[in-house]
Amino acid sequence: MRPVIVKLGGSAITNKSKKCSPNLPVIQASIDQIARFRGRLILLHGGGSFAHPFVVKAGLQNGYNDRSQLRAIAETEMFLDQLTRIIGVGLLSNNRPFVPLRPMGFMILGNRRISRSFLEPISQALRLGLMPVIHGDLVFDTRLGCAVLSGDELASFLGKTLNARRVLFGCDVDGVYSRDPKSSSQAVMVEEITKSNYKSVLRSLRDEKDRDATGGMLRKVAEAVELARNGVESLIFNLGRSQLLGDALRGQRVDGTRFVPWRVRD
Repeated sequence: MRPVIVKLGGSAITNKSKKCSPNLPVIQASIDQIARFRGRLILLHGGGSFAHPFVVKAGLQNGYNDRSQLRAIAETEMFLDQLTRIIGVGLLSNNRPFVPLRPMGFMILGNRRISRSFLEPISQALRLGLMPVIHGDLVFDTRLGCAVLSGDELASFLGKTLNARRVLFGCDVDGVYSRDPKSSSQAVMVEEITKSNYKSVLRSLRDEKDRDATGGMLRKVAEAVELARNGVESLIFNLGRSQLLGDALRGQRVDGTRFVPWRVRD
């Protein structure tokens, strides 16, 4: 059975204004909905306030420069592990066995993009009935020493490589807007992004100011477009809105921005 990939955005599951602050109501509500889904599922999560402050302070979003950044690498890995543990406790309390897998241990980047990977642990976990839980991460890079691998790029890569049925991007806004909805009252949500309108959407997002260490909405849309280009449907939706995740997992149409596949994939 082709897996579904769910990515819990760091902006939705953490309070990004305070270091290492989880948004427990959103995390628990998301897990409750995931637990009711009985198909194969790969769960990804962003780092939010458990990763971005340490990455940005040390300048790791620009790659590795010197030994002064080593502590930040260790801190980022330690606190990302804490966020995974919080999610894991919720999964186990809902009787959903899982296995945490850290991209630093099975991927290599080349100038910020995935160049090599070993995905057999993910496939084997799914075959055994375990849910892989994977986070965006710092990953060793052959050009930069170490670089950020966003959860969005990870979702796109796994969606294409593992032939996912769909990829669900949960975030803290209702979908993709013509302008930043947090700062403009004239923002209009784009309900579908297709082969014919994706360029204009990307152009409007390039003016976006509110970007984090992983690229903000522009990066998310670019990765979703890459999925569509490869025949995988995806959805950007608000993780904080009641039951949207559960409905999307059941294949229902929900409020958000749908990325229409450009071709039918076997």
